[in-house]
Amino acid sequence: MRLRTLRHITQKELAEELGVTENTVANWERGRAVPKLTPVQYKILLRILEITPDELPDHFGPPNKSAPE
Repeated sequence: MRLRTLRHITQKELAEELGVTENTVANWERGRAVPKLTPVQYKILLRILEITPDELPDHFGPPNKSAPE
């Protein structure tokens, strides 16, 4: 969520780019669902967030306050 908001991208915009629903993106960010992306979607996500695969967080949910950032 932080990477998306830092890039000023809405959940709706990300969902449209990835071909999923806005609700799906919201569920990823709330930790209610795990993204199951195709290779094409994965590449799109990296491009949109302007990151490399190594910079992608291990989970998409809200930050864990006890985990280091």
